[in-house]
This record gives sequence, structure tokens and C-alpha cells, in this order.
Amino acid sequence: MSQYVPKFLFLLLVVYSSANVQANNSVFNDVVNASIEVSGSGSITAIPDDFSLSLTITERGRVTSKLKTLVDKKSNLVIQVAKKVGLKKKDINSAQVNLRVIEEKPAIVVQDLAFKNNGGREIGKQIKQKSNNKTLFELSRRIQVHFNNIDDYDRFLAQLVKINVSYISSLAMDVTQRDQYYQQALLQAITQAKNKAQKMLQHTGERLGKLIYLKEQSTNYYQPRYAKAMMSESNSNNHTSLVGSQTIKASVLMKFALAKQ
Repeated sequence: MSQYVPKFLFLLLVVYSSANVQANNSVFNDVVNASIEVSGSGSITAIPDDFSLSLTITERGRVTSKLKTLVDKKSNLVIQVAKKVGLKKKDINSAQVNLRVIEEKPAIVVQDLAFKNNGGREIGKQIKQKSNNKTLFELSRRIQVHFNNIDDYDRFLAQLVKINVSYISSLAMDVTQRDQYYQQALLQAITQAKNKAQKMLQHTGERLGKLIYLKEQSTNYYQPRYAKAMMSESNSNNHTSLVGSQTIKASVLMKFALAKQ
């Protein structure tokens, strides 16, 4: 009889361990299942306060030294206008210069000559002559201008049209404190997600418990907007640019445990 006691104890231990594991798994599953997952979003409206544009001055000709003189003269006029409206040296970048050769097809002159051979038959002959054109160059300078005030842009543009520049880009508008605005939008998203979870549980008889995890779904990736400034027509001779507003958004994913009853 005594030889069966160890076997009985062993079987009893196995049964107890199995029951304990199942109980732990059941508790774990209850904890995992007794939760709620919600998403939230937030947005902040911001007014652009950083503006920039680029312009290009281009000249074509045969002599590069003369081209540089013309481009430099117009560049200096642009810089003078920028300083006149109150811009600083740090707001102006005029270092980008480009020189390229314009490939020209040589002019060809074709002449038809006809003469008779000994048998009286006309024979045609073509003579090709190439013109001796010189190489044509294109010299350009790109100037970037930065504004902190949209009114400075209006005054600068009004003076710039008097200078024969080749190209003016669209106005780029940005928000300097976008990181700060994004943090505010992020807090709004968290608050919205929590409120949503509480409202969802109101009709279930459950209560919101501790936060299990919080995940940021958005990233603070923000590109400046490029657009032509809108003009108010209060005065046909003196326009005021209107930049509008921009929205900075954030979103989160949250998971809460349900409170024990």
C-alpha cells in the first residue's frame, strides 16, 4: 500500500499545478480582455508668421563679363529694395549664381547651281556654308528673401516689379512655433480619447480604469504652404496680402483597463 502513496502525491501535485496554471491564464485573459481601446484627435489653428520667396535674374549674351555686370547691377537693385523695406542682411541670400552655354544650331546656307555637261544635260550641285556664330551664354543669379511680416512682402513686391527680374516664385508661408502648437494639439487628442472611452462605458455599467498604453499616431511633420498671396481689392493701387490660417493636427491611440467592480 505504501508504494502507491508517492504516485498518488505525484498525481495530486500535477493536478494542482495544472489547475493553478489555468487559473493564472484565466486571470491574465480577464485582465487583457477587460480593457477598452480608443483613438483621439486634436487640431490647432495657427496664423503663418514666416514668409519667403525666391527670384531669378537672367541675362543672355556673348561676353560673360558683360553678363555678370548686368546681373550684378540688377541684383544690387533688388538688395537695395529689400533693405529699404527694413530687411536685414541675414534675411537675404544672393550667393547662387549659374552660368550655362546655350547650344545653337549653326545656320546653313544652301545654294543650288545648275550647269550643262558636254552632252547638254543639266547637273545640279549644292554648296553648304556654315555661319560662324559665337557661343551664347546665359548667366543667372537666384536671390532668396525671408520676411517676418507679410506687410514687408507687399512693400518689397511693389518695388520689385519696377526691376526687370526674370522669375518670382510663389510665396512660401510657414508657422515658426509649429512644435508648440503641435504639443497643444496632442494634449487635445489625449483628452478627446479619454472622454470618448468614458462616454462609451456609460451605457455598459463599466468604469474606466488605469491607462494600459498610449501611442502617438501622428508625427510632427509639417510642410510650409506654397501659394500666391491673396490680394484684397480695397485699393486697386495698393494691395494687402491675406495669408489665411493653417491647421496643425495630432492623433493618439489609447488603451484603458476597466475598473474592478
